[in-house]
Amino acid sequence: MGNLACLALAILLAVVPLASGQSDEPLHPAFVDETLRDPFLTPVKSQISGPLDEPIERDWDRDFQTNPYVPGSPAAVFAEDEDCTSTEPVAPRRSPIMDSGVTATWLAPVEGFGISDVDVRTTLLFPLLVKGSPLRLSMSAGTTFVNAPAVIDVPNRLYGIQAELRWYIPLKETWGIDLGAGGGVYSDLNGTASEGFRVTGRAILVKDLNAQWKVSAGVLYLGRKNLLAMPIAGAIYTPRDDFRVEILIPRPRVLKRIAVNGAREHWIYAGGEVFGGNTWAIQQTSGLQDTFIYKDNRVLVGYETKGPGIVSGRIEAGYVFMRKVSFSSDPTTLDPGGTVMLRAGITY
Repeated sequence: MGNLACLALAILLAVVPLASGQSDEPLHPAFVDETLRDPFLTPVKSQISGPLDEPIERDWDRDFQTNPYVPGSPAAVFAEDEDCTSTEPVAPRRSPIMDSGVTATWLAPVEGFGISDVDVRTTLLFPLLVKGSPLRLSMSAGTTFVNAPAVIDVPNRLYGIQAELRWYIPLKETWGIDLGAGGGVYSDLNGTASEGFRVTGRAILVKDLNAQWKVSAGVLYLGRKNLLAMPIAGAIYTPRDDFRVEILIPRPRVLKRIAVNGAREHWIYAGGEVFGGNTWAIQQTSGLQDTFIYKDNRVLVGYETKGPGIVSGRIEAGYVFMRKVSFSSDPTTLDPGGTVMLRAGITY
């Protein structure tokens, strides 16, 4: 029955994201996945999202009035005339569904070992008493495809199903705290769901130093076999609207906007991803209950197109190195060797 419920949730998440939604500020990828644009790890693929470059949900503030459009700001949506010049602001759509999307990641097989995944996700908003700061319920479902030589006894398909409640609480004018708690199942669903259940959480304090600098510090609880918890700290430096430096672990990046067409923006970026990977509860062919652990680090370049109230998309290419494969029942670590990565995603 538990497996059927998990599969039903996965099917629901695969259908709902593309049916309706709202493009706010898409989230950043942290590890293998991606929830698109989150500087910290998010519960999807054992990651927890961070608030540094995410605006307060103004769509839930009925007293909020949109300002003239400024490229890079997701707060206003505009009607455009024939020459693509932004004219009068249009009230943003109020929808309880946002940040819905699909992401696919492919790592080229090396030495007989390859790992790739597809994830779908969506977020529901619930208005609370704090104006402009709704409670978010983020849900995701993903499938990881594993090609492995005979010496690596692991199923060829692994699953991750997760939900997280998140609340960003404004504290005074320039302070805020991002709280989150959730849980998920990461396993082959072959009678291993209970072993693959993990609790995640976070508490991150955010401070706007000035118009150019934002800093954040806190703690993340991941529940992974190889990484239960970790402190987190970072900063975002935005000297101008078309350039940003994210000094963040696990995903530092440098971004440059290369074009603006009406409300749509085009960005290129380069960066890295550290502490990547995940853990899954599995049942080996011998019947042994075990935990499969995969981790890696990455450098990449990417292109992204986005805008308020429209479909956003991105494509990335990179090199994956320091890859490690291990099992909780065996201290031996396998090193598959470096490989190339391609990743693409859409968000609405």
